[in-house]
Amino acid sequence: MNSYSENLHSSVLASLESQEMNQKKLDSQLNSSMFTLYYAEGAEIVTDNKLELATKKYNQAQTVKEQAVKTKNISTNIVMSATQQNTNTLQSVSNGAVSAANIQIATNAIVRLASDMGSIFSIINAADYGTQIYQQSIEAYNLMNRTAYLAEVASQHAMEASAAIAEVSSSTVQDKAKATDTSISNLLQVSSTNFTTTAAIVAADNDAKAAASVNTKAAQGIIESNKVELEAAKVAYLLNNKSLNYNLRVNVPKIYNNSYEVSFNYFKAPFKTDEKGTNTPQLGLDNPVKSYNLFLVKDSKKSVFSASAAEELLINPLQHIQILPPEGTAAKTDLSTSKTILSNYKTRFQAINNLRASQQKAIEAKDNLSKANVALALATKEKSDADTAVNNTKNNITRLTKELDTAKQNTAKAAEAAKKNPDDKDLAKTSAQAARDQDTIEKSLNIAKLTETKATDFVKVAADNLKIANTNAANAKNELSEAETLVANDEKDLETAETAFKEKKDVFKTIQILDLVDTDNEVIVLGEKYVIFLLIVFTDEYKKGINTYDDYLSAPSETFSLKKTLKAVKNISIVQKSERKDNTSTGLPALSPYAVNFTVNKEDKLITEYRCMFLPYKENDFTKNDLDNFEESIQETILKKEIETVENEITQLETELKSVKDKNKDLKDELDKQLNKDQESLDLSDKEKLNDEIGKTKSQVNSYSLVEIETNSKLEIAQTRLNHLYIGLEKMYSQKTAQIKNTKAFFFNQKLAENVPSGNYTVAAAVSNNPLTYEVKIDPATTDNFGNSLIDGKLYIPVILSYYNGSETNRKQYNNNLSDWENQENFTFSIVNNQQILIN
Repeated sequence: MNSYSENLHSSVLASLESQEMNQKKLDSQLNSSMFTLYYAEGAEIVTDNKLELATKKYNQAQTVKEQAVKTKNISTNIVMSATQQNTNTLQSVSNGAVSAANIQIATNAIVRLASDMGSIFSIINAADYGTQIYQQSIEAYNLMNRTAYLAEVASQHAMEASAAIAEVSSSTVQDKAKATDTSISNLLQVSSTNFTTTAAIVAADNDAKAAASVNTKAAQGIIESNKVELEAAKVAYLLNNKSLNYNLRVNVPKIYNNSYEVSFNYFKAPFKTDEKGTNTPQLGLDNPVKSYNLFLVKDSKKSVFSASAAEELLINPLQHIQILPPEGTAAKTDLSTSKTILSNYKTRFQAINNLRASQQKAIEAKDNLSKANVALALATKEKSDADTAVNNTKNNITRLTKELDTAKQNTAKAAEAAKKNPDDKDLAKTSAQAARDQDTIEKSLNIAKLTETKATDFVKVAADNLKIANTNAANAKNELSEAETLVANDEKDLETAETAFKEKKDVFKTIQILDLVDTDNEVIVLGEKYVIFLLIVFTDEYKKGINTYDDYLSAPSETFSLKKTLKAVKNISIVQKSERKDNTSTGLPALSPYAVNFTVNKEDKLITEYRCMFLPYKENDFTKNDLDNFEESIQETILKKEIETVENEITQLETELKSVKDKNKDLKDELDKQLNKDQESLDLSDKEKLNDEIGKTKSQVNSYSLVEIETNSKLEIAQTRLNHLYIGLEKMYSQKTAQIKNTKAFFFNQKLAENVPSGNYTVAAAVSNNPLTYEVKIDPATTDNFGNSLIDGKLYIPVILSYYNGSETNRKQYNNNLSDWENQENFTFSIVNNQQILIN
């Protein structure tokens, strides 16, 4: 290899290696920003939960404070009333005692007067009995005695009133009112302090939420920037690899199948055969390549692998894959070839889009079938309950009918017995009770008959609902079957399109792992890092023609490794209630859902630990889907802008080409007229003048013809560019992020799931009666992926990480896998029959 080739090859190696290292650096930055965003969103979720709890406590504290203020006002009024009452009571006691004393004095005077009146009456009775004065005195005597009696009664009432007033405990009421007022004041002070403290907590939590939101937005901006830089670095590497390294690429299948795919572009000679001079000898441009050879090299040894080492390995058929070039390899890609490639790309991308659409329909059909089955189960249970209710009411009617007959007989017997012994009160009571019992049974029987009518109607409704549910379930099943059939057909169409696409591309080679050993003569090891080298062996004729006798060794491909991927868990079921009655304390709260379960792969379960995490479903957070859509929107905008620019350029070139063609046509018509003129009738000077004009016109025609050729060449180049841009746009659309259900969760992916601490996930265990069904029970100690306890009334998404748990020596041979949490149904966690406890 001459010095120029060596320097060029070194520059290519350095450029690609530098860009690959830059990709790794940017990928590390993206991972770092991803974790930053993840924990920032986690902190924001925690602050949101704290703020929500603090707001509830604030509202409660505000209610308590308002009630305490109202109670304090009432208590103050009560103290004032009790004080006033005590003052009035003391005054009443004093007034009552004075009144009683005065009444007693008056009573004593009246009694003495009555005594004197008695003495007077005795004298008159002895001296003037029967006279008029006697009659008057006896009347006065009786009135006086009655007055004395009433005076004594009034004195007694006054004394009792004074005693009763003295017994009123207004002072005790006042003391208790003051004590209660003091307690209420203390309660008000405590509630005010608690309200102030809670308000401060709410304010602090608001500030914390604002700060967490700012951190989240900052982390979001960083990850978006890092994502753009990484994607730009990938595009730059791909462009350089395509231009400088024959687009040498290795495609590792997502599902390990003992093979991998290598693709590269054919070598294209720098000149066409028709571009050489007439006397120039053949340079072998028609078929410059003798063979293409692929070599598998350990990543650790790629820096020391050379062309001479590759040539030495050509003698071992297991250490290289030889690919012979087709006859007549084109030197350059013309416009028709570009259009053919574009057509193949469009066909392939359309097949991809059709498959994605049918897969989305299959997912929707599966969801519809699941919902239809749930509705069918509910309708079946409803019909069963309705049938049970009808049977129970019929049995109840039968029982009541028999009891009514017995009651009628008892009533008749009791009535007859009471009729025979009308004076026997016990028999009369027994007869009345029997009649009441009969009436009660008759009413119960009538109610039972009405219930039977309603139950029969409900059975009809339940039967109709069950019929509709069966029809819906059957339709959903048919829709799923049709969707799965469509998916299978689209997969076949894509396979056909892929085959046609690969045939039109330069080279796509599928290599089985036993067909190619590495340069150390060792079979490829799963989990180890490798690269692919391409050695282009030129023909001797071409080497002589370019006077260089070296073959060409490419730069290494991107590093790759083959790994087996554990199967992702599908069809995660949410179990709302336990099918068996656990021996749990009735005093403990009931949690809903009870558990989640799923079915695992028989082979994988031996080496897999199934980690269950519950992701809080908080809306309006930045997600992985948002990041993918963000990058796609940028790419789409750039491509559409470039397409618009090239289309404008093509329009301008077409306008210029048309103008040049029109001008050239006019010149050719003018030249034809000049050539058709009769020169015999012209004198010598006119002939010379005509010949000058003809020469000038020919020169202009030739000039415009060259301009036309150049403009047409530019137009072809622009159309080729436009075709490639459309290829890129179609490719972007085919790889566009699919729509998901949980669009507003938070940023989460497999790498983050693999780094969730052990205390924040639960390892699923096999169900005893079915070793392929695993279950995770939800208990009070269950937390979300951030380590926070599950919150009553919050939404959560169950996600299962299939994590390799086999031999440590084989760990690097396996990739973990994450369930499709973005399309997983979420659930609402609830605590039933629990006592609400505020956590400070």
